[in-house]
Amino acid sequence: MTPWRRARALLAALALIACGGPHAAETTADAQSDPVELALIAPDGERFGLAALRGRPLLLFVFTTYDQASQFALTPLIAFLGTHRDLQTLGIAAQPDPEALLPLYRDALGVPFPLVYEVEPQIVAGKSMLGRIETVPTYVLLDASGRVTARHTGALANHELEVFVASALR
Repeated sequence: MTPWRRARALLAALALIACGGPHAAETTADAQSDPVELALIAPDGERFGLAALRGRPLLLFVFTTYDQASQFALTPLIAFLGTHRDLQTLGIAAQPDPEALLPLYRDALGVPFPLVYEVEPQIVAGKSMLGRIETVPTYVLLDASGRVTARHTGALANHELEVFVASALR
C-alpha cells in the first residue's frame, strides 16, 4: 500500500470515528405532504428553488466544507452517482459564509453535482422544510413531486446508498 493510500485509509477511519461510526447513522422515511421548497443560491450568485428540479427524484446532500465526515462521504457518493445518472443530486452547504469556499471545495474534491447554500440560513437553524439537521452529512431524498421520502444522517457507503435510494423510491 502506498503512503498516499495508507493516509487516505487512516483519514477514512478517523472520519468514521468522528461521526460516531456506523451506529451513529440513522435512516428514516418521512412521509411529507407538501413539496420541499428552499431559497438557494450558487456561488456565482444564481438563485433558484427546488421547484425547478421537480419531475425526477432529487438527492439532497447536506454538508459542510470543513467537516471530515462530509468529505469522506463524497467518495462513495460520487461513485454511486456515476452509475445512477437518473438521480439528480444537489449539495447544500449548511454552514456560515459558504460562498467563498464552495468553488474551492468543488474543484479540490471533484464534486460533479451543483453545490449551493441558502439565501437565509434556515437549515442550520432547523427552520426549513427539511426539519432539524442534527449533523452532517445528511442525505434527504425527494420524490419526483418534491416530497421527502427518506433521510439518513451519517456517511453512507456505496452499497448503503443503493439500499437507501432503492427502498425510498419504491
